[in-house]
Amino acid sequence: MVHSRNKICLKVSLIFIIGLIFSVSVFTSSRVNPRETGGSRQKRRTDAKPLQKPATSLSYYVTITGGGYITVTDEMGHSNRPVVTNAKDNQIGDFMAAKVANVSIDVLGEQTMQVVMPINQTYTITFHSDGHPISIELIEGEDNQTPERAVRYTDLVLPAGVSVMLKVGSQGVETLRYDKDGDGTYETSVQPTVDVSGAAARDVTEPVVSFTERLVHAKCNVTITATDTGSGVKAIYYSFDGKKYQPYVRPLLLDVKSTPVVYAFADDQVANRSSISSYKLKKRCLGFTNRG
Repeated sequence: MVHSRNKICLKVSLIFIIGLIFSVSVFTSSRVNPRETGGSRQKRRTDAKPLQKPATSLSYYVTITGGGYITVTDEMGHSNRPVVTNAKDNQIGDFMAAKVANVSIDVLGEQTMQVVMPINQTYTITFHSDGHPISIELIEGEDNQTPERAVRYTDLVLPAGVSVMLKVGSQGVETLRYDKDGDGTYETSVQPTVDVSGAAARDVTEPVVSFTERLVHAKCNVTITATDTGSGVKAIYYSFDGKKYQPYVRPLLLDVKSTPVVYAFADDQVANRSSISSYKLKKRCLGFTNRG
């Protein structure tokens, strides 16, 4: 009887011990190994994508010379269009419509205006041609001295009286168009003189013009040169009256009495244009050099 009781106790003890061993092994296997955790976290940290830098604040800088009054309209239809008090004489009244949000318009000089606006919104710029040459420069960048893109139209001659439109926005810059027949549809497109990006766009330095004269058979032999530190000089133009210009191809043999002054400017390869330089001929050409 005692023997049977001891056998039963032994079996119970064995069952208890086996259960205890099993429990310990399960508990041990379920614990997290700190080294494995660190390695897993390190792996996730390595696989994670780097943080993206916020987009820079880019703007469009549009400078128009010869376009007269400029109207800017945004996506919501807000416009800086003036109130005309006398349609016959196109006189502008004292009241001006509210400025378009986030857009600035400044007068830079005679017949020259600049519009600055962000690139993440769509704007429509309109103006009218009077038949004289128009110049347009569009700079895209954080400022107008370090462009990401440059679009330029030089010596653009359009029919007098036509309405011209340039549309810009987050989708880019549309080709310049104008309403040739006056029906309200801008159906005629004009390709830019240049449209460059990157390093070419960052060339915003204009050429420098110089004059050299010498006496040749009682006349002045005037040589016009230009230098450019960026893309290089493309062409030089000269004039005797400061109004009508023609390409310069060779030195000019001039009579100081009939032609006392020579005017000139130069363009570089990306359509940066120098200011107009003037040179007054000497009564005697003695190898004098003048930097315009």
